[in-house]
Amino acid sequence: MLFHFVDRIYEVEPEKSIRGLKNVTRNEGFFYWLPDGRRVLSPAVVTEALCQLGGWLKIVSTDFKKRPVLLADEHTEYLDTALAGDQIELEVAIVDRDDDVVITKGTACINGRPVLVGHQCRGYLLPLEDFDDPEKVKRQFKNLYKPNLHLDKNTEKTPLKAIAGASTFESLRYIDGIMEFDPGKRVKSYKNISACEPYLASHFPRKPCVPGVILLTFLGESCQYLVRSHLDAPPREKALIPTYIKNVRFRKFVEPGDQCILECKVIEGNILEDQREILVRTSIFANNTRVMQADMGFRTMFARSSLGGFHGR
Repeated sequence: MLFHFVDRIYEVEPEKSIRGLKNVTRNEGFFYWLPDGRRVLSPAVVTEALCQLGGWLKIVSTDFKKRPVLLADEHTEYLDTALAGDQIELEVAIVDRDDDVVITKGTACINGRPVLVGHQCRGYLLPLEDFDDPEKVKRQFKNLYKPNLHLDKNTEKTPLKAIAGASTFESLRYIDGIMEFDPGKRVKSYKNISACEPYLASHFPRKPCVPGVILLTFLGESCQYLVRSHLDAPPREKALIPTYIKNVRFRKFVEPGDQCILECKVIEGNILEDQREILVRTSIFANNTRVMQADMGFRTMFARSSLGGFHGR
C-alpha cells in the first residue's frame, strides 16, 4: 500500500486513455526542502504516479491478463513543484502499441497548470499473474475507479506551512490547509487522503478506508486552530485539551483520493479564557457528502508567558 501513488481513477477508455488523481498530504514521505523554505514533493513520485496510472490503463485494456514493466523513459519535463495540500490531476494516453510493447505519454497538472510532462514512456507487457493475483488486482481497480469524482477547484485554500527543523510531532501533521478561519469561533480546513499513508495498509487490505479514530484525530487537530490568533501563531501557545466526544455518526467510507473538508464551530463556551469548557460541533464532508459528524468537548489551556509551558489551576 505504501507504494501506491494513484489515489483515484475517474475516467478510463481502454486502449486509449485514462485519468486519475494523486493527493499530496503532509502525512507522507518523499518531501525535500528548497532553499527558499518550501517543502516540496519529489518529482520522481509524480513520475511514478503517471507510470502507475499508465500501468492501470494497460492492465484494463488487456482485461487483467497483462501488466507493463518499464523499459525506457525517453523524455520527461519537470515544469513546477507540488506542495502538501495539492491535488495532482494525472492523464495518460497510449501513443502506440503492439502485442508486447506499449508507448504512452502523460501529463500531471495542478489547478490546470502542468507540473510534469512525460513525452514518451515505453513498457513491456508481461503476464499479470507472474506478478500478482489477477483477482486481487481487479478488486484494487474497483476500489480506485470512482467516475463521480468531484474536484472543488474554485474554493480558495491556504496550505499550512511546514517548519524546517521542527520535530516530527509539529511538522508532520494531518491537516493540509485552511479554507476559512474565524479565531475563537469557526475553522474550515481540508485534508487530502493519499494511499501512501501508513494507517491504510491494514485498514482494510481489500477495501482501504480511513479508520474512524483517525477521522476524529483530523477533527481534533482542526479544532486546535480555534485557539490561535492567526494561522502562523506558535502551536504551543494555547491548546484545547479533549474532555469528551458525543453524538458521533459515521455515514460513509473515506477512501484514498478523497479530499476531506472539515468544519468546526464553537457552540458553547468562551474559547478566549483559560481553563474554560468548550463544545465544538464538527463535520467532515467528501465529494459534497457528509461522511461523519461529532460533538467534541475541550478544556482551554494557555501557556505561561514566562515559562513557555502549560499551566493548570
